[in-house]
Amino acid sequence: MPHFARWTAVLLVALSATAAAVDRIPGTQTYWSYKVDPITDVNKSFVTLYEVNDVIGDTALVVRCSNVERPDLWLYFKSKHQIVDPAATMSDGLPDVTMRLGTDPAISLPVAALTSTSDPDGTTDAYSLGVQGATVQRIVTGLNAGKRLVVRFNRESGGQPLTYTFSASGFAQAWQQVRGCGTRLPSPSASTPSVTITPPLASAAPAAAAPKFTSWYFTTCTDAASGQVRTSLLAGRAALCQLVIETIPNGARVVRAEFRYELAYREAGQTGKLILDSVDTWPATSSSVTRFRQEGSKLIFTLPLNVRARPERVYTSINVTATLFFDNGSSKKVYEPLPVALY
Repeated sequence: MPHFARWTAVLLVALSATAAAVDRIPGTQTYWSYKVDPITDVNKSFVTLYEVNDVIGDTALVVRCSNVERPDLWLYFKSKHQIVDPAATMSDGLPDVTMRLGTDPAISLPVAALTSTSDPDGTTDAYSLGVQGATVQRIVTGLNAGKRLVVRFNRESGGQPLTYTFSASGFAQAWQQVRGCGTRLPSPSASTPSVTITPPLASAAPAAAAPKFTSWYFTTCTDAASGQVRTSLLAGRAALCQLVIETIPNGARVVRAEFRYELAYREAGQTGKLILDSVDTWPATSSSVTRFRQEGSKLIFTLPLNVRARPERVYTSINVTATLFFDNGSSKKVYEPLPVALY
């Protein structure tokens, strides 16, 4: 199980002289900070929600867009009480976690979704618990929809269960400010890091506006030959991968979409990016087999993807820029990386 290096985002909210500016959504206990690495374009932003009963900043939920230097959507809970055995290894020492979003049925988080976190010196943080994988996207989607999050920790060491409540108030606005954890998007001016970002088309008439995008993410890739389903793209294997865009509908209908690609790679100890000339479109042409379906407020595109397996150059992700065109003349883009696995 991964052992995440934890950036002390909770402390940054209270005091930081060197990090990017931290802003609060007025009238809420939700904070956000937008930062993009000027060399790698990795989005290093975060959103912090303080627990509703917290008065001194000891208990919070932090959603992060990166893990050290990698684009990686994950989150962690910071507790004023110990929740992890400092000697935890793999699943040993981690609590049983149950969560509920709004009025949805409560669910138990799978052990594979939980991980201990570490301080900068590498020691396990007994007061923090990381969450990874599809569970993170589920939480983000729920908070974006305005659903309160309640989490209960049953600690392996025993003792009274810890129950924390996080209001969704302000999360959707903060998520928009950090660009939904996307990358290679224009960053705020370095001289005015706290400026409020005006959403595109905010001043346009409703009839000419694209639907609001609340989140976007890849779900699964289905191997074109074997039918095996994975959460990442396997190098050297053609696959059909689903890109999901969650929206707040406004009556506008998708009529066309274009998909452009770049490859992130590692070679001879260096990292780089390669922009591809190929463009996939929907409706599909003779050279493209993209598919599209809509499920309620979700726009789901199936993309044919294939990345070569090369011994001298390791591809780490294929980054997709999707441009959607709507029947009212509006358009909107999203940028989403898809990890590439070697096996």
